[in-house]
Order: sequence, then structure tokens, then C-alpha cells
Amino acid sequence: MQNKEELVPQKGKMGVTQISLFTMCAVIVLETLTASASIGPGGLFWWAVTFVLFVIPYALITSELGTTYPAEGGIYVWIRKAFGARMSTRAVYLYWLAGGLWMPAGYVLFAGIFSSTFMPDLSLNGQVIIILVMSWLTIAFINYKVDVGIWLTILGAIFKISVILILGIAGFYKLFTHGIANEFSMATMMPSADAKGIGFLCVIIYNLIGLELVACMGKQLKNPVKDIPKAILLSSLAISFLYIFGSMGILLALPLSELNLVSGIVDALIPMFGKGNPLIWIVSIFFMLSIIGNQATWAMAPSMAVSEAAKEGEMPAFLGKIHPRYHTPYWANRVLGTVATAVTLVYAWFAAGDNANMFWSVFAFSSTVIVISFLLFFASFIKLRISDPDTLRPFRVPGGLAAAWACSLSCIFFIFCAAVLFVFPDILHGQINWEYSAPILSGVVLVLVIGELIIRKAESAAHKLETKEQIAAIN
Repeated sequence: MQNKEELVPQKGKMGVTQISLFTMCAVIVLETLTASASIGPGGLFWWAVTFVLFVIPYALITSELGTTYPAEGGIYVWIRKAFGARMSTRAVYLYWLAGGLWMPAGYVLFAGIFSSTFMPDLSLNGQVIIILVMSWLTIAFINYKVDVGIWLTILGAIFKISVILILGIAGFYKLFTHGIANEFSMATMMPSADAKGIGFLCVIIYNLIGLELVACMGKQLKNPVKDIPKAILLSSLAISFLYIFGSMGILLALPLSELNLVSGIVDALIPMFGKGNPLIWIVSIFFMLSIIGNQATWAMAPSMAVSEAAKEGEMPAFLGKIHPRYHTPYWANRVLGTVATAVTLVYAWFAAGDNANMFWSVFAFSSTVIVISFLLFFASFIKLRISDPDTLRPFRVPGGLAAAWACSLSCIFFIFCAAVLFVFPDILHGQINWEYSAPILSGVVLVLVIGELIIRKAESAAHKLETKEQIAAIN
């Protein structure tokens, strides 16, 4: 049975409001809003299906696991309890590393928005410098104090909400004053099996992951048992509404043929307000600030999880080092900065001067890495229901074991589809573009192999240390 002391509110700083905003900052990805909007009006159907069959089960699963096992480490702790140390380390390694892989993609958009708004003639090399500087500034922020990282995520959520609301309102303003940019009818809103419709479905799924991130914050939560279910419910509803509202704003204002993956949000506002309008600058600045918040969220929480794994001897010991003054996993964060730097330089070379290609390549690569870890996350839920039935569950997915199985399998199906479509976007049409897929697939395999080597070496070092301590104790 679960110790009742685990249910006592912790002396953390994050209540329902902070948890909700943290979760919204983690999940809402303005960087890919234009990619999901590029599906067209038919994307609204996919949003609705994904909300019912993925978001709701996902929120229920996260609420149960987060309240049943409210320890710092989140996904790492859950998978470890379900499948053992090695499997949990594999998952948390991917979960953590994806933060460093995703950081360049986010800052590609940051640099692209900065360039299109303030320096239209800035070269790709100039944008690469911005990406590198912003990546290391983010690492510096989250290394300084946990409080700073938390406030970055909260401000990031506020900026994201502001941008989406402005975008949605502007889209409806365009509808009533200048007419509609894309046709909205039963025919266009029905699901399509064309390359864009299916290919970008994985983006919608990716846009909705991150609900469990706040559970990694452990000691920073005031009362996880009480607050997590409320915050997850509020944030998941708000997230779904904001995504649909923002996508509609883009589609109402900008024809699909003119939609750019990097500058689409700003492009949607220009026809209504003019290129030099101060509102365009405000939205651009808010957008860029929201990207900083998003990168802080996806670096800070997974670094805490991998730090826990390092303390257990399942990752290299230096990753578990906590800053003596600021109490942050500063070495885990530094490694993410190094990974972000390497990925930026490699994909800048591959992109050949096109920041949209660079964004999508890095995004697809990092997204594939992170969604793979979610297969174990959702499987751990049903495994713990079966193998650990007696642990007190303050929140339980309603409907018994059958509903638990349905939630788990539904989420696993969506995650599997996302992973396949990120690597092979045209596979449902019987086509594979190896020029696109090979670098991503090779990168994913390389990440998995490196991870396996790191984990085995860390386990060996931990075993040797344990043996040495046992011998010393005997002597």
C-alpha cells in the first residue's frame, strides 16, 4: 500500500494555476501551428478526433500516474516501476535528449521571425548564430535557478495564449471585413487522404504531448495529488480550444498556397494590418518570447528526470550533479546545449540555405525521438494497473480495467502513427522518399545506439562502484 505521507502536500511553489500554465507552455507549440494549419479546413476534423481519442485518454492516464506516484522524475519513475530500471532509462534518455534536439527547431523559428520582422535580408548563417546564442541563453536561464525556469514557462504560456488569441481574432476580423481566405464547407472540412492531410497529422499529435511534463517537477509542486488532476483537466481543455482557434485564424486570413512553415503566423496578420504595423511587431516579439518559454520547459523538466536516473547509477554520474547554490541539474542542461549546438550546425549544412527545410528536418527528427519514449509511457500505465493494483490511487481512470486498456491502447496507436508518419510521411500512399527519410531514420538509429552504449557503460560503472563498496565494508 502507498505510504500516507506521500499524500501530504509538499512545500512546493506550484499550485493549480502555475501547473496549468506550465502544462500549457509545455504542450502549446506555436512553432508548429502553421504546420498543422497547412492541413487546411479538414484539419479541424483531425483536431476533433485527436482530442476525443488521444487527449482525453492521455489526460486521464497522466492524472492517475501523477497522483499515484507523485515523485520527482515523473515518466522515469513510472516506467521504472512498470518495466524496470534499464527500460525506464532508455525512455528518459530519449525524453531528455529530445529537448536538445528540439531546441534548434524552435530557435530556427525564432531566428526566422526575427529576420522577417526586423532584418529581412539576414542570411541563414546569421540566423544560425542567433539559434546558437539563444540555445545557450536558455541553458543559462534554467541553470540559474528553478524559480527562473518556472517563471519563464509561465510567461511563455501567457505569451502563447496572447499570440493565439490575437491570431484567432484577427482571422475572424479578416472574415467579416475582407472575406474568407480558404473555403470552409462540409466537403473541405471532411478528412482527406492527400499527402498534406495525412502527412501533417503527426504534427497534431505532437502538438498535444507534454501533459505529463509537470510531474517531473516533483518537489516544486505544492500538492500534486490534489492539484494535478484539476490542472490537467483545465489545461487540456484550454489547449485544445486555443489550437483550434489559432488554426482557424490562420486559415481565415491566409490562403493555403501562401502559408510558410517558418513565418506563417506573422504572414497571416500582414494582409490585415500591413507589414509595418506595430501589432505585427508585438505579435512577433510575443511569439519569440513564447519560444524561449517552450524551450525552457522542454529542457528543464526532462533534465530533472535524467538527473534522477543518473543518481540511481543508470546514466553517467556527472548528469546527476546538482548545482550547489542554485539546485539545478546543470550538467544535464549543459549536455542539452551541446547537443543543440551540434544539431544546429549539422542541419544548417543539410538545409542548403532554406530555413523552412531546416526547421522541418530538425523538427521531424526530434519529434520521432520523443514520441518513441511515449510508447513506454502509455504501456507503463496499464502494466502498473495490473502489477500494482493495491497501491492507493487518489485519482483513477473511471470504467475499470477495460477503460484503462482502451485509454492505453488508443494513445499507443496515435503515438505509433505519429512516429511512422514523421519518418515516412507518404507511406500511406505506398511511397517512401528516401532522400527525406534516410537522414531522419539514420539519426534516430544513431541516437538509440549511442543511448544503449551510454546506459550499459553507466550500469557497469555503478556495478563496479557497488562491488568496491561491498569489499570495503567487508574489510
